[in-house]
Amino acid sequence: MSKVRRAVIFTGGDADLSLLPPEAFSADFVVAADCGMKKALAENVTPDLLVGDFDSMTIPPEYAAVPVCRMPAEKDETDTMTAIEQAIGAGCAEILVVGGTGGRLDHTLSNVFLLESLRDRGITVTMTDGRSTARFIRDETVMLPRRGFRYFSLFAVDECTVTVRGAKYPLENAVLRRTRPYAVSNEIAGDEAEITVRGGVLLLESDRITE
Repeated sequence: MSKVRRAVIFTGGDADLSLLPPEAFSADFVVAADCGMKKALAENVTPDLLVGDFDSMTIPPEYAAVPVCRMPAEKDETDTMTAIEQAIGAGCAEILVVGGTGGRLDHTLSNVFLLESLRDRGITVTMTDGRSTARFIRDETVMLPRRGFRYFSLFAVDECTVTVRGAKYPLENAVLRRTRPYAVSNEIAGDEAEITVRGGVLLLESDRITE
């Protein structure tokens, strides 16, 4: 079985990179989207591609030799959307988006909804600001290791049936609906929690707790 190509995309928005392990930035393809270049520079990472209209910052001298996908200032797609499509075009099916939250609410919501559409295409995308991570899961079972993440929340996009084991508040074939988001702030009881969703899509959000 061939190895899944992995991408890391540095974007704007809030992020505490000190909370992420160094291996989080190891990837087959690295993209810095506009002011996400600041995050890449902070981690001494040289991107494979720069994307953006560069209205937030100019390209630093350290990245003078990096290929650029320059976008117009007035466009339909955000810089993050374009960066993700570039990563998919490079053959990546697993993507970590660093940043993407905080600041403007419209940008945060755009990025969250984008994660759902990508999951429908079979692309696994996780978005993190260091403190929290978010991803969508559909008709599958996932293991959520503790490893610094103690609390997690589940938000139903569609009505779906959910089973949660290995958590302080277990669920067994519970029906979750978008309009009744009660599966919030659950806690991993041991080394990992097991989450199974059937019949729909869940947004899985987990929070890092310093122990």
